[in-house]
Amino acid sequence: MKDTVKVPEQFEPIFRKAQEYVAKYFTEMERDPTKGTLAISGERYILVRAASMSVDFFDTIRKLYKDQGEEEAHNIAKQFLFDIAHSIGMQDARNFHLKQGLKDPVEKLSTGPVHFAYSGWAFVNIFPESTPSPDENYYLLYDHPYSFESDSWLRAGRQTVYPVCVMNSGYSSGWCEESFSLPLVASEIMCKARGDAACRFIMAPPSRIEGRIKDYLKKEALGGRRIAKYEIPGFFKRKQLEDERRRAEEQLAQNEALLRQAQKMEAIGRLAGGVAHDFNNLLTAIDGYSVFLLESLSAGDPRRADVEEIKKAGERATALTRQLLAFSRRQVLAPQMLNLNIILNNMQKLLSRLIGEHFELSLLPELALDTIMTDPGQVEQVIMNLTLNAKDAMPGGGRILIETHNVYLDEVATGRHEFIPVGQYVQLAISDNGPGMDAETQSHLFEPFFTTKKEGKGTGLGLSTVYGIVKQSGGYIYVYSEAGLGTTFKIYFPASAPAAAEPVAAPVCAEPSRGGAETILVVEDEALVRGVICRTLREKGYTVLEARDGTEALDILAGTDKPVGLVLTDLVMPKMGGVELGKRLKADYPRIKVIYSSGYTDEAIIQTTGLKPGTSFLQKPVTQQALLRSVARTL
Repeated sequence: MKDTVKVPEQFEPIFRKAQEYVAKYFTEMERDPTKGTLAISGERYILVRAASMSVDFFDTIRKLYKDQGEEEAHNIAKQFLFDIAHSIGMQDARNFHLKQGLKDPVEKLSTGPVHFAYSGWAFVNIFPESTPSPDENYYLLYDHPYSFESDSWLRAGRQTVYPVCVMNSGYSSGWCEESFSLPLVASEIMCKARGDAACRFIMAPPSRIEGRIKDYLKKEALGGRRIAKYEIPGFFKRKQLEDERRRAEEQLAQNEALLRQAQKMEAIGRLAGGVAHDFNNLLTAIDGYSVFLLESLSAGDPRRADVEEIKKAGERATALTRQLLAFSRRQVLAPQMLNLNIILNNMQKLLSRLIGEHFELSLLPELALDTIMTDPGQVEQVIMNLTLNAKDAMPGGGRILIETHNVYLDEVATGRHEFIPVGQYVQLAISDNGPGMDAETQSHLFEPFFTTKKEGKGTGLGLSTVYGIVKQSGGYIYVYSEAGLGTTFKIYFPASAPAAAEPVAAPVCAEPSRGGAETILVVEDEALVRGVICRTLREKGYTVLEARDGTEALDILAGTDKPVGLVLTDLVMPKMGGVELGKRLKADYPRIKVIYSSGYTDEAIIQTTGLKPGTSFLQKPVTQQALLRSVARTL
């Protein structure tokens, strides 16, 4: 005789057998008040007053969270009760199945409702349309006519607008989930404590529960019945919310660290750019006066060797300042549309020769690669520096792989990195199978003069130059490395459409420099630099006028009767800088041509001052040959 559960006829045999298992289990009960113990079939149990886990618990939570409102208090209580009940249901099922030696999923499930009845939770009435299959089609529709939770509310003379049989939902879905090894969730769609005729539940996999409930409600609506608000509990939802908050806090901490690193790199860049600016002015004088000395010495004069060494030292210093300018993003670029695959193909033989026969160089390009807008010479510098860096990391030889890819970075991908915008990028990846780097080394990797090489083996500017070039090109660079697992540098250049080029440095070409008889106004606030430029031009036959700033230059132009054909002006000067001077010249002296020059060619100056593409520009330190070629070409 089966009287502890009501099921469709086809399930009668298996549930009758389940009742035998459970009845025998609960018959073996031992109570010993002298020890405060209650045991069933050898398992310790406790008795808990039903209301303390339902209406009284909700009241306690409501008082604790009264500042957050009735609905939020209800949600907190519901989440806690569902989570603990779901967990208890799974553990009770596992323990009972093990003790009874049950293997078949349906047989395991059948003991749940009977166990439910014997332990005082509720009587279960399973409807015929239920299909308890061990897959996504699992569906259980059932009532709890005597649910301890709704009964507790009604006994307290209380009615609620929410379904309250939360523990029943959790325990029953936990038992069934353990039985079928299938994630399941139960939702109460009708509740007697809310005034409904029954406490009715639907159980299904989480991915299907919403659809199952909607189908049921649609059918009920066609029959003239409307069901009030229902809720779908989420297992450990509060834990999920806490995990999400923890992840958000970790992401915030990571972003703050990235911001601090970016600010540090920006500060170092400004310092490096400022040093390079001032140093470039000094180098212009060193190079210029070295040339004057060499020209004054005969070919056999023994002092020529000393002067030539001074000039060579100046040239090496010039190379260092250009690297500092690259890092600080204060060099002038000549961007154009290009394909990285073509650059790599042209460089392959050169790279192979540079790294030597002990290294295996492999290129893995994406065939239909997007174009990017950047300076080809600077990209070649990036590839060269990173390849040589990989070589230096593997003194005994190894493998170097260079790849290109079209990539789309979405919110998830960009969230892992420093403020990189969502969009389409061209990725350049250079990897080696060397010893790798620890986190401390990586944190300083792009700083100027930081190096892990032995003293005298490197300047520490190779990777900082790469960093500056990539940043000035609108790109992003990241390093991935672990000790013993090699290193990969990944660079992301924005995929680009054709655009107008920025002002570019006057190209160095093979045409001979020549003198002339024209009048040139040199505007430069640094006396050493002004002296070198003026002397060089005068020695080539030009008539030279000198001014220390833009205001003085305009005064000279207004007071001279010489036909000035060219103004060579520094960009950054006191009183009036070169940009403002250029605007005044264009308005008042439109026939006078202008060449701009600076040792501090800040990206903002070049891109926001109104200088148009093709504007003549000389990057300091200015050599005599570059100066004379630029003047001759402009005139």
